[in-house]
Amino acid sequence: MAICCKKTGNEEPEGLITNRRCTDVLFLLIFSAFMVGMVIVGYTAFTEGDPNLLAYGIDSSAYLCGTKASKTWTSDAAASAAPDFSTRKYLHWSRVQDYGPNMASAQSVCVESCPVATITTEGSTSLTQSSQTYTCQYYIKSSVAGTLSGVGDWDVNYYAKLASAQQTTSNNGEGPCYPNFFVYTPILNRCVPVPSDAMYTALETSSPSAFGGSSGLSVSILKALINALDTGSGGVSDYIEDVYKAWMAIVVCGFVCGLVCSCLWITFIRYFAGVMAWMTIFSINAILWLVTLFCAMRGGLIGSDSVGVESDVDDSAKDNQDVFVGLTYGLLVICAIVFVFTLLMIRRILIAVAVLKVAAQAMSEMPLILLTPIIPFFMNVVFMGFVVMTMAFLYASGEIKKDASTGQGSVEFNETLQYMMTYTLFGMLWGLQFIAGVGLMTTAGSIASYYWQRDDMPRSPIKTAIKRTWRYHVGSIALGSFIVAVVQFVRLILEYINRKTKNAQEGSAVLKYFMCCARYCMWYLERVLKYINRNAYILVAVKGYSFCFSAISAVKLLILNAMRVATVNVIGDFLTALGKLVVAGTCTFIGFLYLDQDQYTDPTSDSYISSPVLPLIFIALIAFFLADIFLGLYEMAIDTILLSFCEDCGTANGPNFAPPLLMSALGKSLPAKKGKKVKPAYDDDDD
Repeated sequence: MAICCKKTGNEEPEGLITNRRCTDVLFLLIFSAFMVGMVIVGYTAFTEGDPNLLAYGIDSSAYLCGTKASKTWTSDAAASAAPDFSTRKYLHWSRVQDYGPNMASAQSVCVESCPVATITTEGSTSLTQSSQTYTCQYYIKSSVAGTLSGVGDWDVNYYAKLASAQQTTSNNGEGPCYPNFFVYTPILNRCVPVPSDAMYTALETSSPSAFGGSSGLSVSILKALINALDTGSGGVSDYIEDVYKAWMAIVVCGFVCGLVCSCLWITFIRYFAGVMAWMTIFSINAILWLVTLFCAMRGGLIGSDSVGVESDVDDSAKDNQDVFVGLTYGLLVICAIVFVFTLLMIRRILIAVAVLKVAAQAMSEMPLILLTPIIPFFMNVVFMGFVVMTMAFLYASGEIKKDASTGQGSVEFNETLQYMMTYTLFGMLWGLQFIAGVGLMTTAGSIASYYWQRDDMPRSPIKTAIKRTWRYHVGSIALGSFIVAVVQFVRLILEYINRKTKNAQEGSAVLKYFMCCARYCMWYLERVLKYINRNAYILVAVKGYSFCFSAISAVKLLILNAMRVATVNVIGDFLTALGKLVVAGTCTFIGFLYLDQDQYTDPTSDSYISSPVLPLIFIALIAFFLADIFLGLYEMAIDTILLSFCEDCGTANGPNFAPPLLMSALGKSLPAKKGKKVKPAYDDDDD
């Protein structure tokens, strides 16, 4: 990221500028300083954060499992000492009646191991009642505190020492101990129930004393409580096992097929973009005329003899004839407008098709451009890994507080931590947009070399574009990404306000309408700014202008060539969107055929899968993701060729550098004097 660079000469040469200077250096310095600040925040979080707060859960008494508490809460002042849960790493929700989607307020305790002994045994009709099959409240917080001997303040296994009456209330789910109806397994140091049909059957045939009392428990209620947890452990494990067994199909049909199909679609567009575009336009006109003809028939304007179709208009339909007559005349006007518009747009459609083909040609001239998304991808992975770890340790830097009213514990953050989280959040938005901008400008620089320097392209146009981007224009990318990040940050604030004012909005239509308008406007503003950024990056890559000047110039070019740009965007967006669906659908269909082989459908096979649904979903998502990446490259190539063409048309006697396909679409030929360009002085001679 050099800041000290060569200056541009007095006369700016035509085409792709190679003698450049650094642009928007101030914002490069600001961005660098901001990233240094993020590193400082991350270092502070890593050094001050308590990893235990991330690894272990907080029980319902507001103590952290897996650690030794430094103090007891006021409500636990009767305890002889603060709890030492160093060996109790697992959080167990002991009261099954509390199970539900939100477990924050459920009664929980810290245990050394998740319970595996249950009150029922398969094949037995009696209950197993022991301290191992029940999990109790902390003794110091229970109703029997101080009445039992040999029990520690923080013990949870004292069922056997309870009196008969207290055991009965425990059997009924009323405490102080609670039966273990399920086997529990540790997941992220939390005890998660693993129900089974055998367990439910054993409960149904066991002594009814396990249920009743004020809790009103029954097997059906237990099932409902478990379903409310939405663990679905059995079904989820089966689906996960299906994905594991079908990994080869996912790799072949998702990754390989997705890559191949994406490249084939780009090649297909290169040769058949014109056919598809004209077929689409013809279809739109034909459908409009057919609908108009149908309305005319229903309105009685055309008889059966005229079209050879029986109009079949009965008495009840005659009441609607006036409606169909009005529709017919309205559609005739629309058809005429669309037809005239099509005739007027023929030249622009030819240019749009030529732009699409030239973009595909440019990518075929430098096939390694398909690998350029790898760099932003790994940058995103590393950057997001750092951001996630920073946010996690900032959370771990908080302090556990106990709510005086509910008694529940939660992590609270002081003002400094809140500012650091906000700083990191904005830095994440800025950094992600910066990385995306680097990818866009690299692609634009590579494709621009094909448009402007076909006769004298660098030996490595992609390498040259990468060097030029990082050496001269990271400041411009920092500025463009900052503007988008600010809008995204405002959108997040609006979403936060929207969630906090949900109840107020329900009682005020004006407030709800205002919030809806504000959110939509910011969403639309973000879309517009991203579109301007893309085109600004293209001009920065081509001309080496500063970001603001490039953005203004790009907007001027887009306005002056609005119809041309709109035509290219409509056709290009249609073909790329269709391509993503075709690639995903093709790969999914191939995956279905692949998974229909005996090795996956034979129950006796080791690779048998219970259902192909989840593997096929993975295949479709992976294929769509790859198609989005590669066709996104193609979209950027289209935008680069289009904006370069618009810039070229604005030069004296232009266009002077357009490829033959674009020149033929204009009905022109490349000027003889421009057939051979003067070899430019590249900023990197070794390329």
